[in-house]
Amino acid sequence: MRHSNNGLRKICGCPRRQWAKCGHSWHFSYKHGERHYRFSLDKHAGKHLDRKADAEELAADLRKQIRAGKFGQVTPVCEMTLAQLADTYVKRSVRVRHPDTTDDYIGGLGVICRTPLPRPTGGTALLGDWRVTDIVPDTLERYREARRATGTGPGGVNRSLARLRALFNWGLLTGYCEHSPFRRNGVATFTREPEAGRSRRLNADLDEEPKLLAACGAHLRAVVEAALATGMRRGEILTLQWPQVVGMNIDTTKTPPVITWAPRSEIVLTAAKTKTKRDRRIPISTRLRAILEMRRLDPTGQPFAADKYVFGNALGQRVLHVTRAWQAAVLRSHGHTPGYTTTANLTPESRAVLADIDLHFHDLRREAGSRWLEGGVPLHVVRDWLGHANISQTSTYLAGTQRTQHDAMTAYEERLATLQRLATEDGKGHPPPPQEAARAEEMLNETAGGRETAIM
Repeated sequence: MRHSNNGLRKICGCPRRQWAKCGHSWHFSYKHGERHYRFSLDKHAGKHLDRKADAEELAADLRKQIRAGKFGQVTPVCEMTLAQLADTYVKRSVRVRHPDTTDDYIGGLGVICRTPLPRPTGGTALLGDWRVTDIVPDTLERYREARRATGTGPGGVNRSLARLRALFNWGLLTGYCEHSPFRRNGVATFTREPEAGRSRRLNADLDEEPKLLAACGAHLRAVVEAALATGMRRGEILTLQWPQVVGMNIDTTKTPPVITWAPRSEIVLTAAKTKTKRDRRIPISTRLRAILEMRRLDPTGQPFAADKYVFGNALGQRVLHVTRAWQAAVLRSHGHTPGYTTTANLTPESRAVLADIDLHFHDLRREAGSRWLEGGVPLHVVRDWLGHANISQTSTYLAGTQRTQHDAMTAYEERLATLQRLATEDGKGHPPPPQEAARAEEMLNETAGGRETAIM
């Protein structure tokens, strides 16, 4: 039986059914007129194409170029498409300046380029196929409308447009663009969509934290515990390497190796691995020490090498994403068994339940900061641990739970009742003398059990 490869194949010893998974290069084959084109897509693209879908997308574009007689010709800058500008941006800037988050950039730009938009002159095309010179402020409005129609919230749309603005700013600096749709004659033409403040935290009354941890696998549980203990972002946790754990000492002369800690052990986040591009130091809590000790040794019982990742796989290799594991754990912790489609995505029912639960991984960062503040850590210290630029950002970022707010009201009422009782016992209805008032304040603080007021 003759197979139809649609012009794509692999020249290797792997069975055809393994082509989508093996690591060999895809080869392109296409005959147009009297000429036959055959070459490696990896060599043509200048990078390895892991996914068959990427190879098929590139092959389709090559066929268009060949039929139009443009294959092999130098494309004028004025004809550059948004997808071509994005590829150049990733190669020339992102991979150099943001090597640890390159995949996130590629994913975000890919969403932008794959969004279909109606052209003003008629028809619809993926935004990535639009010429850069054709993208105007109204194109951004069309993009926002298209994304909102797919269910993306204001936050997601704003993040996506921020990436697009950064792409155009880079294009202006490097000369690939002569204009930006975000500005005209020095005036901003596009504004961010208002976002509702988020205050979601783990619900202690529903035992949400222990249920969530119980639903996590071993790796995800360690990541979640680290997020609650450090307030680190997901990317900062997954890119953490062992030299960044300062104060952890290992005596390899003993079997098994003995781990000890310096008095002031801490996690050091370098500017290259933080969102704000600033160095940050976070003290290591007792809870986090236990997690780090369990992960420090490899399967052979020896310490991981310095280039290995703290929250990597069993071999210390980097884990890129925990999204699927997180979603499944959140659903299971709330009594829902996740369902999947044939394409391994959550079913509409499971997605609806996940939306109702409304718990994001980033909420663990808010939970950590709020707990620190409720525990008496000064606000400026919480700001430094979270890596915020200013205290006002930290103040609006954190949130108190309903329990802390009710505790604050209870403490207020107890304080008011005590003062009223002392005034009544005075016999004349006057406030007690300063000495008695001070003693009452001291007694009230002792009986309050150190309850903290809510974060307003």
